Formats: sequence, structure tokens, C-alpha cells
Amino acid sequence: MVSYSNFDQMDSILNARSLAIVGASGKRMKFGSLHTIAQLTYGFAGGIYLINPNETEIMGLPAYPSIASLPEIPDVVYITIPAHLSLDVLKECGQAGVKGVIMLASGFREAGEQGRQLEKEALELARRGGFRIIGPNCFGIYNPRNGLTLLPGHDFSKQAGGFAFISQSGGFSAQVGRLCKSSNIDFSAIVSYGNGADIDESDLLLYFAEDPQTRIIGAYLEGVKDGGRFLQALKHAASRKPVLLWKVGKSDSSRRAVASHTGSLAGYAKIWQGVLRQAGAIEVSGVDELCDTVLALELLGRNPGKRLMLVGGGGGLGTYAADLAEAEGLQVPALDELALERARLILSQPGGAVGNPMDIAAPIVPLPLFDSVMREAAGYGNCDILIFDMALNFAYGIAGEEGLEKASDILIHIRKEVAKPMVIVLYSRADGYEDLPLEAVLRRQREKLLRGGIAVYPSMARAIKAISLANK
Repeated sequence: MVSYSNFDQMDSILNARSLAIVGASGKRMKFGSLHTIAQLTYGFAGGIYLINPNETEIMGLPAYPSIASLPEIPDVVYITIPAHLSLDVLKECGQAGVKGVIMLASGFREAGEQGRQLEKEALELARRGGFRIIGPNCFGIYNPRNGLTLLPGHDFSKQAGGFAFISQSGGFSAQVGRLCKSSNIDFSAIVSYGNGADIDESDLLLYFAEDPQTRIIGAYLEGVKDGGRFLQALKHAASRKPVLLWKVGKSDSSRRAVASHTGSLAGYAKIWQGVLRQAGAIEVSGVDELCDTVLALELLGRNPGKRLMLVGGGGGLGTYAADLAEAEGLQVPALDELALERARLILSQPGGAVGNPMDIAAPIVPLPLFDSVMREAAGYGNCDILIFDMALNFAYGIAGEEGLEKASDILIHIRKEVAKPMVIVLYSRADGYEDLPLEAVLRRQREKLLRGGIAVYPSMARAIKAISLANK
């Protein structure tokens, strides 16, 4: 069994109770100003100290000339000044007894030999000073438990959850944080760690494997520092909780991009696929697929089952969904004769067709019938997951928003009563400017269903893929 001896040290950084921002500024568009605005707007729970020897007050808070002048030793120091100016600050951190440093600036290993030497010197100062470094070339930490946030994370959710995401890309850290908020997925933390000069992917996997708040771990990787240690950490983490890994840099052209982005060593696709299989991790590709799979794991669970019951308002929808399902290794089992007979008694709608897939003949039908059909479909014992396809623009034209609200209530009640995982494919085929009000209706219904414990996806292809990956 792998244990992480540095858990307490890492925990004191992620759950810091005080922070300092070196390079904080009241001048808009400066790097230090942007991070300060994000942190103050989001609302850190502890003390915030702004350091800039050229200013006395920044955004209504006192500015200090140095770390030594602060009224307390901060748990974490954010360094937002350029790379070549950072070494003196690191010396100060070591002298003051700081626990963790987050270096946002680029210009280190990824920039060539001179930057590589700067990064080496930064690591030596950290070793001598007894502190750890996240970065450089990163966006930092988002932790709703103590109010830390990323550089562009001023509007992230303040609700703590169970998903931890680690990323070498700052931009993807921000994208995943914002997109998951829209899907009602809450985080234990996001760590953008950039070059991973000190704290790297292996450290973070081991930490979140032990973190009691974290239920699911996701990672965006461009390369790894120590292949053997990484595989050991990945195996350990994946043995304790689901680990989703999005690996880039597997092609010749993307490996060149990785080298200039974070200076990491990438690898070939077949090698990485073998590593993931050996470790028991789930391979994903892209922000959407990552977030879709987290949603499936949160609301359907790990290995929720491969047998699908498909229901929708059109024969073509079901046929297409069945093709997608079987291509992803899922099943659409036929209903037995008794189930078919019960369905025929309920569904007498002209144009409807009983079976699996089941066609209810319209995107929405009269609500008593809708309740009976969906309750019957959810009750089939030889199916693990119920999927309902709804084209919202057509359903809205039939029932209006009040009817959609009642239909959502029905689905949520059935989900709770039957205790079977449920997925709604919710989308609109009206995409013109004049259709913007429909988009608001769609988002309200999506949020309601998500809060009711129903996974919602914008397309059947994305829903099927997420279910398939949750079964890996």
C-alpha cells in the first residue's frame, strides 16, 4: 500500500488560512492586479496580505513592502512578478518560514536554457528554505472550503463538493471549473500546477487519493516528471476512487506544443493507453468529455450498468441512440412479452411504438400519460439506466414552460421512487437569435433536473459516451 508522507504539508497549502500576494497592484490589467481582484472578489476566508514596495494601499487594503514586514507569517505566498525577479522573494519565504509558494509567472523551464536554470535555482531555494512550490507557469489553487481561487476564478462556485481536478494547463483549469459549475458539479479543489517543478502530478494524485473530501479525481497531463513514481501514484489513487485522465502530447505535433507550453516530456499514445489500463484509470479526451464523465460518476455511480432503456418522441431518435449505444459497448435489451403487454396498455398514443427503444410519438405527451409511460419504462428490471430524449423547442411549443416544469417534476419523482439512474438528453433545435428566450427555458429545466439527481446532456452521443466511460 502506498502512503503519502507529505499529506499534512500539502494539506496546509491547499487549506491555507492566510495568504500573501507578491506583486499585488491597483493598476488594472497587471498580472498581480488580476489575481488580487479574483481573490478579493471570490472571498478568501483568512487573512490576505498584499505586497508591493511601491504602493501603500491597494483596493482598500494596506500594502506591505516585503514578507518580513507582514504581521504574521502567511501559509501560502502567491508570486505574481516576472520570473527573473522571483528568486529574491523565494529567499524571503525561506527566511520567514512560509509553508507553500505558488509561482504564477512563466519564463522558466518552458522558455529554454536560461529559464531552466532559473527553475533549478528556485528549487534549490525551496529545499533550503523548507517550503514547497506549486508552479511555476500556473494559475494556482481553487478551494471552496477556504476561499482560495484561480487567477480567473472570481465567479466559481462557493459550494464544496467531491471532485478534485489537477492540471498542467491553467486555461483548462479555468474552463473545467466554470463548465462544472454549470453542470452542478462541485469541487474539493482544483490545482493548476504548470511546470510541476516541485509539487507534481504524482504528489497531487497521492494527496487527493487520501483527501477525505475528494470522491473523484480528474487530471489534465502533458507529461510526467518521473514515470515510475507516477504509475505507482496513479495505481494507488485509482484503487481508492475513480481517476479520469486526459493526456495530451501523444502525437508528433502536440509533443512539440507541450515542450513549449510547460517544458514537459510527453509520450506516445500506445504507451499511455497501456499505462492507464494497467493502473485502472479512465481515459478521457477534452473538457466536455471530462465533465460529462464526472457528471455520470456523480449521479449514476461507478459501473452503473450497460443495459439502457431508451425513450423519446420519434422512431429515428431511438434507432440512432441504439446504434450509438452498441458502438460504445452498451446494450439495448428487448423487452419481454409481459413488459410489452403492459406498455401497450399504457401507450395508445397514435404514432407511438412500444419496445426498446420506445417511441412516445411526441417530445411531450399529456402529463398523466407521460407519468405512466416513464414510470413503466423506469421499472423494467432488465435495464440499468433510463434515457429520455427531449427536443425542448418542440416540447415547449406543445406544453409551454409550465408543462415542462411539471414534466421535470414527474421525472424527478420517478427517479427518487424507483431509485434507478436516469439520464435526460435535453437540447433545442431552434438556434436563431430570436430563439434566445428558449435557451433560458432550457437552462432553467437543466438546472432543475440536475438538482433533482438526474444527469442531463446536450446530445445523445455525449450521454452515451459518458455512460460508457463510467462503466470502464
